[in-house]
Amino acid sequence: MTKSIVFWKRCIMVGIVLLITIPTAGVILLAMENSRLRHEIETKPPMGDDAVTIGTNSYDAASIVRKHPLLSYQLLYPELSANFVGFNDDLVDPKTVFLTFDDGPSTSTPLILDALKEHDVKATFFVNGKTGLFAASWLKRIAKEGHGIGLHSYTHQYSLIYASVENFIEDLNKNYLYVKNIADVNPTLLRFPGGSINTYNLRLYQSLCAEVLRRGFIYCDWNVSAGDTLKGETVDSIVENVLNGVKLCWGPAFVLMHDNGNVDIVQALPKIIEKLRAEGYSFAALNNTVRPPMFVYPEPEG
Repeated sequence: MTKSIVFWKRCIMVGIVLLITIPTAGVILLAMENSRLRHEIETKPPMGDDAVTIGTNSYDAASIVRKHPLLSYQLLYPELSANFVGFNDDLVDPKTVFLTFDDGPSTSTPLILDALKEHDVKATFFVNGKTGLFAASWLKRIAKEGHGIGLHSYTHQYSLIYASVENFIEDLNKNYLYVKNIADVNPTLLRFPGGSINTYNLRLYQSLCAEVLRRGFIYCDWNVSAGDTLKGETVDSIVENVLNGVKLCWGPAFVLMHDNGNVDIVQALPKIIEKLRAEGYSFAALNNTVRPPMFVYPEPEG
């Protein structure tokens, strides 16, 4: 009986020791890993808004300190950046219409380009990653004819790209290289699939918007929708949606349309251009000096 009690006492003591030592060891290992990561982040040279220069020599690495520690996704693809110089609102007439097309290149692209060329209008195409010689030739034509080219998404798979900020940046980098390599353009604009705030990115949209802006890209939402992807849309409904939407704008109109093989948008485009021109509107392609609409998440009431 006495031996049995001694045995169980020893077992209890061993258990207590293990309960103390295992968590302690875990804490020590985590602290060591945290120290390593902190050292790795702090030894990377800060850039842009993350850098503060102290002293007089801005070229001396020792005179530059980091204001904020970098996040993991900020370390991805450091070459993925754009040169933003600032908005110039004085150069944009309030009756300017920016026609924008998402999701191309597609079989509609050459037809859209033909219509724009015939009416001497420049537009902006937010493109996806498309493989094949036809898609490449259409993308090159967009650039050659002086239209704006912005990033949209390489895969356009919402559940994938909005799973994390890292996933979005990886997809964006592929899209960036796609445009740069084929069209020989360094894009500075992007449009989030579904807009900057949508049901897929509610958990991440603030981080996503902050990160693309930190890298110098300007994201562009819209204040007019052609409704060309709605069920039951027609050429007439597309024209009506754009005309009514533009007239409701207090300033420049940023029109959302789609380059996705839909022939209705091709047929509606000349009518839109002619009717708006008759009412004194002009058209232009976007660049990163134009202040675009950016969605704002509504504040809760009460």
